[in-house]
Amino acid sequence: MDIICNNIHFQFSGMDASQILNRYHTGKISGDKMFLEPCESIYLCMKGKISPVEKMGMSEIISSVFHDDLYIYYVYSVLKSKGFIVKRDGNRFYYRRVGENFGIPVILIKEGDVIGFSTLYVDSPAIFITVDEEKSITYFRATPVDPSGNIRSHVVKGSVGKLNNVYYTVNPEPEWFGQDFMGARILNRFESAYILDEIHSDEDLLYRDLVDRNFIVKSGFKYGQNFRIYSDSMNDHAEFLVSLMKCDEWYKISRAIRLSVSVRKKTLLAGFIGTKLKYLYIERLRDI
Repeated sequence: MDIICNNIHFQFSGMDASQILNRYHTGKISGDKMFLEPCESIYLCMKGKISPVEKMGMSEIISSVFHDDLYIYYVYSVLKSKGFIVKRDGNRFYYRRVGENFGIPVILIKEGDVIGFSTLYVDSPAIFITVDEEKSITYFRATPVDPSGNIRSHVVKGSVGKLNNVYYTVNPEPEWFGQDFMGARILNRFESAYILDEIHSDEDLLYRDLVDRNFIVKSGFKYGQNFRIYSDSMNDHAEFLVSLMKCDEWYKISRAIRLSVSVRKKTLLAGFIGTKLKYLYIERLRDI
């Protein structure tokens, strides 16, 4: 049987077509020919299960059949080494075990890649796999969520005073608004904008949306993110750190997630799809 990948012809080495199909779950047979995808042919060559009819070294084999980023093959080989059946579509991989269905995709993204929130959101749910220059692998799972808290805050709109560019209120509700100072509550710019019903930035829209979703919303500055949010009470630890994302380098997102984990919090990325705010829960996985 002739084995073909990108017009390069291979031959079996100690295995036949049925063994290749049943053990490695690679290739498609049409008539008297077996057709392989580029990653499949390199993988089988590396395993010593096929070899080119025309004698050539491994580097020549790779350059002849594979014209994409070699990180793509590396991810493919990692998934195969875990015993998965793997199907590839560009930088996207679908994987499953025998008897299972394909799950959410694994998508290759490099540490220096720039990605927009809309792309990340549309691609999710997915597992994003990053391979650094030392071939170390990190997995992140991104899942669209519709978050909600349990704090119904009664805010009296317009009840704000101003003294020397400092906004304050004497309204005692909600009790988590502002910082007590001499019988008044000093407001930050998001709190004052919310009470005054003013929108000056996308961050104001995010703050307003989180409050309307019944969260306690406080500054996330000390964690390098926009906000920290509480579902029930500030007596508990903040459950999430929230960052407004537009377009950013992937390593910065990785850094934010690792920081959240280090302070026992989860990461929410917020962004706009059209005019609507959407949210992604993104977490680091040890493995898949």
